[in-house]
Amino acid sequence: MNVAVLRRLSTETLRRAALAVLFACSAYIMAPVQPVLAQGGDLAVAPTRVVFEGRSRSAQLSLVNRGSTTATYRIQVVNMRMDENGQMQRIDQPDAGQNFAGNLFRYSPRQVTLAPGETQAVRLLLRKPANLADGEYRSHLLMQNVPKDAGVSIEQNQSTDGVQIRMVPIFGITIPVIVRHGNTQANVSLSDLNIMPPDAESAVPRLRFNINREGSGSAFGDLTAKLVAGGKETVIGQIMRLAIYTPNTSRGVTMSLRVPAGASLSGGKLHLTYARTEDDGGKPMADAELTLP
Repeated sequence: MNVAVLRRLSTETLRRAALAVLFACSAYIMAPVQPVLAQGGDLAVAPTRVVFEGRSRSAQLSLVNRGSTTATYRIQVVNMRMDENGQMQRIDQPDAGQNFAGNLFRYSPRQVTLAPGETQAVRLLLRKPANLADGEYRSHLLMQNVPKDAGVSIEQNQSTDGVQIRMVPIFGITIPVIVRHGNTQANVSLSDLNIMPPDAESAVPRLRFNINREGSGSAFGDLTAKLVAGGKETVIGQIMRLAIYTPNTSRGVTMSLRVPAGASLSGGKLHLTYARTEDDGGKPMADAELTLP
């Protein structure tokens, strides 16, 4: 667009277009979920997932403002798919074999304003219809900061050439909400174990492998890699609280390995275990071994 055409556009039109770009870009800036306590920007949330199964009908999340200023957070239901490498993508329609859970629970409040250090409870209540088909249903709660200056984040220049756009990142946290109804189960296996030596991307060796899932339920647990040599077992890698969701049948995982001084990734075995989290009983779900050359 040349300068003459740009000058014929109203400042209000440009402002609205810039705001549309701002929110389209910022809506997908989400902090990764960390074990036990999720944090994005100054917001912390616990627990990091909600599972309704058996007789459970209610749950509660705790939101904490860890910043130094008062902040407002909007809470909404979103639906997401997991790709083959575990990355989450927001979607509107379920994939084949995927069931959304958004219409199976209510939550309150929908928006909160928290002073520094203040905590707010968000309560969830399960509402299953009588004719609900057996299976696992999943949606996510997105808790997203509402910037105070979101409406004035477009700074106008003094010149007549146009406007200057200032992007304001909007951080958020997603928490999976899973509803299991009837007989649901997941059978998990580990395959394709491969050692990747240090390179330009990583100063330490890495273990690449696949988690394979069958059945009507997702799997969630801790991964532990042990070096078995000379009659000793040494933990050299861990990934905590990792999930593979329905309908995915495989997820590729890369684990960094920390080999202690005096040990070597040769002449022994590497034992990999995928087990339920400690708060879920710690029962092993799958294991595999790699003979080291």
